[in-house]
Amino acid sequence: MKKRQDGELSLDFQDSVESPTYAREMSGEQLEHYIEDIAETVRIGLDHSISILTPWFFNAMPPIYYQTTPRQEKVRHLSAIITGHVFETKQTVELWDRDRSKVTYIGPGGDRKILIDMATRIKGNDLKMGAVYFSRDKLLFLSTFICSKHKPLDRSNKHIADKIEYSRQMMHEEYGSEKEVNHYLNNLDNDLVTYATTARLSLTYRMVKHMIEHQGAHTILDTIENSTSARLTLGFKNISPANMLEPVLNLIHRYDFNVGRAFLAKFEEGYDESITVMHLILSHGTGEKVNSEMVPMIQLTKALRTLGWVDYDDFSKFSEAPFLFSINATNLIRAWANWCHIFLSKQNPYAFSLYKINNTFFQHRELLAILVKMFRTKFDPSARLDWDKIYGALEEEANDKIDDIIEEVDRSIFRECISFINHCQKTNYFLSTKTGLAFRINPEVLDKKYYDQMPFSIYYIIGKEFRFFQVRWKDIARGGVRVVMPRSDADYDMALAGLFDEVYGLSNAQQLKNKDIPEGGSKAVLALKPGGHRDQAVKGSINALLDLLVEEDESHETAKHKVVSFYNKPDIIYLGPDENITNALIVWIPEQARRRGYRYAAAFMSSKPGEGINHKEFGVTSEGVNVYVDNVLAYLGIDPATDKFTVKMTGGPDGDVAGNELKILHREYGENARVVAISDGYGAAYDPQGLDWSELLRLVHEGKSIMEFNKEKLSQDPNGFVVIANSNENIRIRNEIYRKVYADIFIPAGGRPYSVNDKNWVDFFGKNGQASVRAIVEGANIFFTKEARRGLQEKGIIIVKDSSANKTGVICSSYEIIASLTLSAEEFLEIKTIYVSEVIQILRKKADQEAKLLFRELSQEENRNLVDLSLLISREINHLTDVLLENLSERTDDVLKDPFFQDIVIQHCPPVLVEKYRDRILERLPDAHKIAIISSSVASYVVYKEGLGWMRTLPKSKLFDALIVYMQKDRLATQLMESVMASGIQERDQINAILARSAARNLTDLEIQQKLMQST
Repeated sequence: MKKRQDGELSLDFQDSVESPTYAREMSGEQLEHYIEDIAETVRIGLDHSISILTPWFFNAMPPIYYQTTPRQEKVRHLSAIITGHVFETKQTVELWDRDRSKVTYIGPGGDRKILIDMATRIKGNDLKMGAVYFSRDKLLFLSTFICSKHKPLDRSNKHIADKIEYSRQMMHEEYGSEKEVNHYLNNLDNDLVTYATTARLSLTYRMVKHMIEHQGAHTILDTIENSTSARLTLGFKNISPANMLEPVLNLIHRYDFNVGRAFLAKFEEGYDESITVMHLILSHGTGEKVNSEMVPMIQLTKALRTLGWVDYDDFSKFSEAPFLFSINATNLIRAWANWCHIFLSKQNPYAFSLYKINNTFFQHRELLAILVKMFRTKFDPSARLDWDKIYGALEEEANDKIDDIIEEVDRSIFRECISFINHCQKTNYFLSTKTGLAFRINPEVLDKKYYDQMPFSIYYIIGKEFRFFQVRWKDIARGGVRVVMPRSDADYDMALAGLFDEVYGLSNAQQLKNKDIPEGGSKAVLALKPGGHRDQAVKGSINALLDLLVEEDESHETAKHKVVSFYNKPDIIYLGPDENITNALIVWIPEQARRRGYRYAAAFMSSKPGEGINHKEFGVTSEGVNVYVDNVLAYLGIDPATDKFTVKMTGGPDGDVAGNELKILHREYGENARVVAISDGYGAAYDPQGLDWSELLRLVHEGKSIMEFNKEKLSQDPNGFVVIANSNENIRIRNEIYRKVYADIFIPAGGRPYSVNDKNWVDFFGKNGQASVRAIVEGANIFFTKEARRGLQEKGIIIVKDSSANKTGVICSSYEIIASLTLSAEEFLEIKTIYVSEVIQILRKKADQEAKLLFRELSQEENRNLVDLSLLISREINHLTDVLLENLSERTDDVLKDPFFQDIVIQHCPPVLVEKYRDRILERLPDAHKIAIISSSVASYVVYKEGLGWMRTLPKSKLFDALIVYMQKDRLATQLMESVMASGIQERDQINAILARSAARNLTDLEIQQKLMQST
């Protein structure tokens, strides 16, 4: 053993060979001398380190470190530096508190990789705050992160109390908003106040305030006087600070910036959504003064804003070497991959898996770069000169390279990408702040082999942990937003593959359903990745959708990044709630639209709990469902006033349609309605004698699942049961009960799309061929496939299709839109009770009109069924609506000045709105909306009154004329009937019956024939 001059210990070769044996053979006295020798040597070495490092540490660390770090922690940090060999081994020391609530990392400061190593280590922890410091000479970095739960302010601590009070006075002077400042300060974490200066608290508040009112990720850059550095403040919502730190640092290093100091804090207490704020003092590798105009800073801030709303997955590698695509371009590539997977996997799900598409992109780096350049060329607002020539050359180059690819699968993938670019009409790609990458796609992109009907428009959005489609079938359209929340990655992959088909099917069903209202059908479906944040995904998708509907983005930098559009008409989109959309989101969506400047913000979301008509509260969909139940009972020969009948349902008592249908069944029929079986997502209940009504209504009132049905309330029938879907056997029972137990009527009022399909519809029939149901009233959308409906009807089961049975929900939303477009919130609330009552009367009337027509047509056509008739009714009304829209839109100004057409708009509205705000209706409704009201009102009125087929007997060239003439003659017939009734003629009732039945039709036929003769 030898002692070096520098005080360190060393072993020569002989020592290293003989030391194990020597140590075993040493006596106690020899061993004690050996230990003393080591202790003396270590002490000398430590004394030497202390004498050198202590003054360096106190001189080199920045002043803010001393201002914000408690004394005992400074001692601990210095001790770790002295004993941890940080400088000798170039390694990071990791120090955890005993309770694992705080961790400190200390390492050499000159290597960026050390910072990334720190960020990697902290990943996965639940951070609430952290700070990173560098010594002035950049030889050392020191960071502390706190992972404990929120700690309320310790106001008994004078240091804390004084800091809060001083901050309050300073911030009131600077920001002026006393209420908001007080809320911020009162909800601060005690540890945060301990470690932060008052200036840091003020700076952090500035971003917190901004994030409360905005979505997405945001940046604020402040230059520092007499310094080449600048302070960059980042704001994120609903992210894990620990997981975001590494990608933030990677981007900072990518654009050659160095971190001089950093601070982060997460705010949850007192806020609806968690807000993370990061402060970073940055300098640039070139030594150039950092400001907002330097190109690397522009690139960095845009990349950081993008980082908050993109996935971190296999596609993220495209932003690294050797590709080095921007974060934005990487997400565009991710969007193409998801698009190709969704649409090409219909040909072969294995050949076009995301894994395969990813590999194909990796293998053709140069071609991928050309496609990105093509897309950017088409939509770059700052490079419009000769863009089309550049675009054409790039497309030709891309096609040449695609032709050279050997694998047909690979060629198909890239051709689909080019098709996507060619059919894309709008994108928010160039907006500096966004919450999802959004595209408006021309529906001609769809393969007619799989989609035989073309919708009006497609919106596609990809964001952090979500994928979103919105499809609408007319220019003026409305439909709900549905959130699909798979529980596993495998379920998510399945949901993603079928995402467009689901929204296409739902929106098409909505189009058929919306025949009574001015808006066409639409639907939005969002697939949320397991573990994703639902509210953030919904807000992100809606905010991204608004990017393409308004003139200015949230950063207010639209002058730089105006959206380039290849669709030059304004889009008017109305949304509604569907699965997993909460009341809080229903309120937020129109508020955000208002903040973003969307012209029709108040009407952007229906079913608002306050200033709207909440579907669940008023049971508007179920009111229509039950009108069809009533008509079905009459068709089956059941008189519910005297006869008992049985019902089975899917959808729990806590659901909108199911819960309200239970209330209405009991309201209308009392104990004569026997609900024998109910199943929902959590369980099922069955009682052949009928489930106890008091218990069912208790569950409805308390918003509880059927699994909570009190078993003691079951009858004495031994076959009755209640099961919770928590085992394979119970799940099987829950899944099969609605098909296998008997009831007169089955009401699917909840459940996943296509629950009944070509594989299981036969389960509705027992071994003896006996059906388990006589009639089905579809309260849920697309619960049955076409094949299933066909098979059930061929076996004699009556089915009222969803587009008829549950249409009153969308009709109600349409009337809410009219109120939102014409009234302020206060004005609506003044008349809400009357307005809702009148709307419900309208809903029931429109449901009954179609129901009566369905069964009237069914009695006249033996070879038809109700599903086919429902489709024919929808298609005929929609076709006539389109004829009217096309012709009326060509002369909008003249039409809307005509009292005849104005009266049709007025008659469409509830009486209380007409009574109080008649002029407002004509002034405030958008012209396109009024034209749509006229078109849908006339078309539905004629079909419901005259039935199917009459209009098809008229020449196509005269359809529009016939519809207008019919309305004029119908009004004349009404006037004649009033005159007859007032005349006192003895046969007035018979005369009026004849006039009501055929006068308008006969007079129309006569006038159209005369016009045809004149034209020939």
